Amino acid sequence: MNLSFKESFNGKKSDRKRLRQEFKSPQTHMLKAVIFDMDGVIVDSEEYHASTEHEVLERIGLNVSIEELKMELGKSEKAFFRGVLTKYGRTENIEDTIKKLIKEKHKIYLELLKSAKPIPGAIELIEKMRKNGFKTAIATSSVRKALNIVVKSLGLEKFFDAMVCVDDVKKGKPEPDIFLVAAERLGFQPNECLVIEDATNGVEAAKRAGMKTIGFISPSSGKQDLSEADLVVDDLRKITIDEIKKLF
Repeated sequence: MNLSFKESFNGKKSDRKRLRQEFKSPQTHMLKAVIFDMDGVIVDSEEYHASTEHEVLERIGLNVSIEELKMELGKSEKAFFRGVLTKYGRTENIEDTIKKLIKEKHKIYLELLKSAKPIPGAIELIEKMRKNGFKTAIATSSVRKALNIVVKSLGLEKFFDAMVCVDDVKKGKPEPDIFLVAAERLGFQPNECLVIEDATNGVEAAKRAGMKTIGFISPSSGKQDLSEADLVVDDLRKITIDEIKKLF
């Protein structure tokens, strides 16, 4: 049975696991779209995430290092705080505590985000992809409020054909859902998409979605294991069209 990506994704009897397997083919596929993570790839905001998370956790008596917090980059805020609270044995009324921590974080973080700068080479890379005929999308673990702030402050509205955030999926990274939704909205199969990610959880999510991945060593993202990526770079300005095409 040959189904299109959209039919497979939306079919009543289909699920994402079968979808990933269906499109894991030995055939060569052409690159048609590039999906960008947002925090740490487009905008230099990972430090804001970690510092505000550190601050709100301190308010409830948990002193977790910035470096340890960065190891969990890429996860949704709910999953992040649930993991930290569970690790340190603070599971009583955990759901209420998570809601409180996210609310307190947003009071600080969303204001800081308005002044965040783009990652060097990010906007130029997006423009390069579009000039060469590739569709582009954002797939971020941030909430829609944060996504909207970044898009507006950096003037990115014209650069993307689809924008997906954690509010659009039930399971965030490292689950593949967010990238599968991005591919669906772009109208392409997963194996026709390339993901650019700066976090271990993001690379894992992209690979589980059946997509080629570039791991970006972002200076503000801490020590991330990007070894599963198909290509690793430390400067977005080093990414060339020829180099990308070699991955497909």
